[in-house]
Amino acid sequence: MCGRFYVAEKDLDDFAALVNQVEKHLLKKAGEIFPGDYAPVITPGKNHETGLEEGGRPDQVHALKWGFPSKSGKLIINARSETIAEKPMFRLPFERRRCLIPARGFFEWKDSETGKKRVKFYIAPPDSSLIFLAGIYWFFNDNSGNLIPCFTIITTQANEDILPLHDRMPVVIDRENKDTWLYGDHRSESVRSLMLPARAGLLLPSLAEKVDQS
Repeated sequence: MCGRFYVAEKDLDDFAALVNQVEKHLLKKAGEIFPGDYAPVITPGKNHETGLEEGGRPDQVHALKWGFPSKSGKLIINARSETIAEKPMFRLPFERRRCLIPARGFFEWKDSETGKKRVKFYIAPPDSSLIFLAGIYWFFNDNSGNLIPCFTIITTQANEDILPLHDRMPVVIDRENKDTWLYGDHRSESVRSLMLPARAGLLLPSLAEKVDQS
């Protein structure tokens, strides 16, 4: 599960500089990102002659809304890696529109020992470095008929560091695998193999009393 993630103010400024002027006003907040918020998202570059997404073009940064809309009105904020290629809502986005969500970390909650209050944890690299969460995106019509670009975050089984808090975690893509995720064939083992739990020690939980703003 990934219900909230964290974008540092500096990162928001850096990525917002790459977003076109039409979308830039949508990036209103840094810090804790909630479902329904807009966030900077890295998408594949496009071949301007054919309109097809492919390698060899610079990656693009867009302001996308977190959560696929559903008939119930609830936002679908996560997609399970195990079933993403078969689920009707996710099948085409996984095939055609994979993306990366830059973040410094994400949040998870655990029941306290007394059971009266849930304890909030912040999960991030020990050195506070930037990570890239795997996602997919698509375009949906809102109630006014406007086309809205939305993303959802892909999750996988939790690794040994996260399992004490939750049995799911976001898929994290290493920098050296960014191109494979954005441009690789969705049927290939090179893409499928990226949707595994992060290696032990990459992300560590701490109490979310204070998050590094740098």
